[in-house]
Amino acid sequence: MSKAGSSGPHIYTRDELASIHQDVQDGKEDARKLIVIDNKVYDITDFVVDHPGGESVILTQEGRDASDVFHEMHPPSAYETLADFYIGDCEAKNINNTNGTAFAEEIRQFRDQLEKDGMFEASTLFYVYKVLSTLAICGAGLAILKYFGKTSSAAVWISAFIVGFFWQQCGWLAHDFGHYQVIKNPKINNFFLVTLGNLVQGFSLSWWKNKHNTHHASTNITGEDPDINTAPILLWDEVATANFYGGPKSKSTAGRFIAEHILPYQTRYYFFILALARLSWAIKSVTYSFENDTLNKSKWLSYCERVFLVIHWLFFTYVTIAWTKSWTDAAMFFVISQATTGYLLAIVFAMNHNGMPVLTPEQASKTEFYELQVITGRDVTSNAFGDFVMGGLNYQIEHHVFPEMPRHNLPIIKPRIKQLAQKYNIHYHDTSVIGGTLEVVKTLDITQKIAKKFSLKLH
Repeated sequence: MSKAGSSGPHIYTRDELASIHQDVQDGKEDARKLIVIDNKVYDITDFVVDHPGGESVILTQEGRDASDVFHEMHPPSAYETLADFYIGDCEAKNINNTNGTAFAEEIRQFRDQLEKDGMFEASTLFYVYKVLSTLAICGAGLAILKYFGKTSSAAVWISAFIVGFFWQQCGWLAHDFGHYQVIKNPKINNFFLVTLGNLVQGFSLSWWKNKHNTHHASTNITGEDPDINTAPILLWDEVATANFYGGPKSKSTAGRFIAEHILPYQTRYYFFILALARLSWAIKSVTYSFENDTLNKSKWLSYCERVFLVIHWLFFTYVTIAWTKSWTDAAMFFVISQATTGYLLAIVFAMNHNGMPVLTPEQASKTEFYELQVITGRDVTSNAFGDFVMGGLNYQIEHHVFPEMPRHNLPIIKPRIKQLAQKYNIHYHDTSVIGGTLEVVKTLDITQKIAKKFSLKLH
C-alpha cells in the first residue's frame, strides 16, 4: 500500500493481488482482472474482449506476473496501449534463488544483447525468397493439374501432393507473419497475414492467433493450452485422461463408446487421423471466422477474412472439378492434397511439444516463463532440407523462448540457449525426427494404457 497522504501511485502488495485473483477464480461479479508487467499493475477487466491477440491468451495471465510473456509476444505498438490500463505499482517480487530464476535472468540479458545485435530484424532477402519460392511451388502444382489433369491420373496425384506441400509451406510463412517476425507494423503485417493465411492457405488469421497465442503463453499447461486439449480424439497426459473419464463427456452413449472402444487404442489410429488435420482445422477456421469478428475488432479486416476464405474454397473447388477428367480424379486430388498438408503439418506440430512434460496451472505459476518454454519443447536436429520442410520449427525451444525472432536466426542462437539451460540444469531436449516421433507414440501408448484402466471401471 502507498503511504497515507501520498499522491503517488497505489502500491499493491503480492498478497493483495492474490486476494483479487481469488475473487476472479471464485466468480465474483465485481472482481477486477489484473496483470503485472515489470512491477506495474494493469486492470484488463474491460480490455479482455478487445485484446488484439485474443481473449483466451490474456486470461491465462490474469493474476500473474506476465512480464516475460508480454515482452516476447507483442510488437512495440502494444506498449502504448498498455499504458492506458495502468492503475498502480506492485511491490518488488521476492527473488527465489532457484536455477529457473537465474536462467530467466540470463535469458533476459541475452535478449537485450540480441536486440542490440539486430537479431530480431528479419532479412528482407530471405523472406522475398521464401514468398516467391513458396508461390512457385503452388504454380508448379497447379500448372501440372491444368495442363495434364484431363489426360493423366498420375499427374493429378502428383499435382495434389505438390499443392499439399505448398499449403504446408504457406502455413510456415503465415506463422512467421503471425508472430511479427517479418514486419513489426500491425496493419501492414495483417495485410500479408490475411493474404497468406485466409486467401492462400484457407485458415482464418483470427482463429489461428486466438489458438496459437494461447499455446505460446501456456505451453503444455493442462486446461489452458489448446494444442493438448484434444480429447476425445487423443489424450496426451494423465490429468487429461482422468478429466475425460471422470467428466460428463464419457457418460453419454457416444462418449462411453469412445471411452471404451476408441481411446484405449489411440496408437492404432494416430497416424491415420493426422491426414484429417488440415480439413479439421479448415472447418474450425471457417466456422470461427463467420461466428466471430476479427480479434482487433476491425470490420474491414473481418470482411476481408471472410471474403478471402470464400474465394479460397471457391477457387480450390473450381480447379479440382474443372481441371480433372473424372469425379474419381477430382476426389483423389481433394483427398491427397488435404492429407498431404495434414501429415506435413501435424507430424511437425506433434514433435514440437507432445510427449514433453505437461504442467498443472499451479505448477506453471511457480515456473519461470523461459524455463517453461525450454522444458516443454523438443528440438529436432536435422539437415538443411529438414529445416526447409519443417519451416524452422524444429528449433522449437528457441522459437518459444523468442517467438518474434525470424526463423533464419534461430540456428544461430541455439548453442547459447542450450548452454544456458545446461548451466542451470534446465532440461533441454534435442532429438531426431524418428526419435521425436517415437517419443510421441510412446506417450500415446502410456495414456492409452491409463485409458484402458479407466474404461474397465465404466462397466
